[in-house]
Amino acid sequence: MKNQHSSSSIHAQHEQYEKTKKVWIDTGMLILGVLGSSLLAVACLWLDYLYGDHYIGETSVTEYVQQILLGITVVAFYRIKAGHETLRHAAILISGFFMVLFIRELDFLFDYIWHGFWVYPAVFVTIGALAYAWKGKNQVLHEMAEILSVPNMRLLVCSVIILISFSRLFGMGSFWHMVMQGDYIRNVKNIVEEGTELLCYALISYSAVSTQLSMKVRYAAMQQHKQVNVSESIYR
Repeated sequence: MKNQHSSSSIHAQHEQYEKTKKVWIDTGMLILGVLGSSLLAVACLWLDYLYGDHYIGETSVTEYVQQILLGITVVAFYRIKAGHETLRHAAILISGFFMVLFIRELDFLFDYIWHGFWVYPAVFVTIGALAYAWKGKNQVLHEMAEILSVPNMRLLVCSVIILISFSRLFGMGSFWHMVMQGDYIRNVKNIVEEGTELLCYALISYSAVSTQLSMKVRYAAMQQHKQVNVSESIYR
């Protein structure tokens, strides 16, 4: 009895140690991710104003990095779809959402066809993602909940909300006209708006990649656990 009690106590201490270790590692990675995203946003703005045209336009470093980060996010969720069959409908829905944002950021290219043409490929992607998700309408909410259960998805959701609400409202020209009145400088408004957007995109990209990696680790652990159970059932 004493040996059993000692063994269970050691096992409990080991589990607590591993849990504490994981929490600190995850927290450290989150701090590094947010810090890195902040530094990236500031660095891009500095590059645009130090070595660029002192203006954040469609061909600025800031805009290019925003597009790259959105592309990374789209690929991350598509990889979840490709690697986890049971999450494919929700993953495509999320990937499609960010693909629409990606297309919107490339509106200046679509304007070569005609002004506002970006709406058509965006609508096409939206319909395609919704149609695919509809095929799994009975599972899509459960799939979405599974993805949202990854801790860094909360950071992604918060970043999206800030992107579509705060950055848009804070970057309104009428607000900055009211603030600066006769001293209104458009570049000030642009750097605030684009800087906030870039920070959000960086956080979203970090969250998407870390979520994809977390799902990969989680499912690998599940598969290993299943194999262990199968092996034990064979030898019984």
